Amino acid sequence: MQARVRAILLKRLQEADISRILVKQAQARIKSRGADVGGYASLWADSAKLTVGKGKRKREINHYRKGGTPLYDTGNLFRSLSSKMTVLGDGVRMTLLAPLYGVFQQHGFTTSGPNFIPFTRGAVRRDSKALKRHEYAWAKGGVTVPPRRIFAMPNSARAEVARTIARALGAR
Repeated sequence: MQARVRAILLKRLQEADISRILVKQAQARIKSRGADVGGYASLWADSAKLTVGKGKRKREINHYRKGGTPLYDTGNLFRSLSSKMTVLGDGVRMTLLAPLYGVFQQHGFTTSGPNFIPFTRGAVRRDSKALKRHEYAWAKGGVTVPPRRIFAMPNSARAEVARTIARALGAR
């Protein structure tokens, strides 16, 4: 009888796909700039400026990502988050899945350089006109990206997971 009840409960958890809660929490954390885990450092692009042109054509441009939200302004990582739930004996394992660069963002990283840093969307596309105008910079010594916690389990997140599990099991 006990094994049958356990099997029914585990099946309910699987059908409810409670692991989606991890994706929702990670996406909310990204949107809020990591507010529940101490915040994300501002994008360096907020203070980055580049002077292009010469003489009368000389002008200063801001980075195209100025004012953006780390991990959200391009949306690639945000959209690629997914989850998986696996039944293990008497319990379940919920896993948040992300592309490999999500792991680097989670822990932070440093490159040895040189790194190509585009300042305009044209330079991102490697447009020949943007490249001729030098709308990019080279970080010869590399760059340091601070950790931006995507997956975290502060008390509020744990409580939300517990409520989701309780609802999936039919508790009120």
